[in-house]
Amino acid sequence: MLVGSLSPAHAKAWVPDFSAIRVEATGMDAAHWQVIAAVQAHLFPSEKHAPGAVDVNAAPYLQWVLSDPSLDNAARDFMRKGVDSLMELSSAEYDKPFPVLSAGQKESLLRKLEGRPGGQAWLRELLTYVLEATLTDPVYGGNPDGIGWKWLAHRPGYKRPTADKRYFLL
Repeated sequence: MLVGSLSPAHAKAWVPDFSAIRVEATGMDAAHWQVIAAVQAHLFPSEKHAPGAVDVNAAPYLQWVLSDPSLDNAARDFMRKGVDSLMELSSAEYDKPFPVLSAGQKESLLRKLEGRPGGQAWLRELLTYVLEATLTDPVYGGNPDGIGWKWLAHRPGYKRPTADKRYFLL
């Protein structure tokens, strides 16, 4: 149980603002990132005493990871192709973007995607990044204020990195 009170009720209506992203850094635009955020929130929802993907900044964290210039382009392509597939499926099935679908419609589409080649691996990858965002040091953009650590009653090691000592800057 979390130390203190966690009120993730706001998460249900939360839509991240991806309007200022640099498409060239990840190969994905704001619509792609809204789909990723909606999928992650569906896979790892907020609960009364547990943070969800929204609470741990999972989508912005993934955006940061995929913006790393040393990352292999195949990882970015894999993520983008999964989003594109889900966007096409959502349009074909419901004629609506994935983020605005009901929970049942989202579940149905994700199950269909899961059965397609690469679909299960794509969903697993998204969930992996949610877990990373839950456990990472806040200096990397996930786990704000140590919310994931508090939930898991984890005490971080010392010395923790400072913003100027993050791994990609060394």
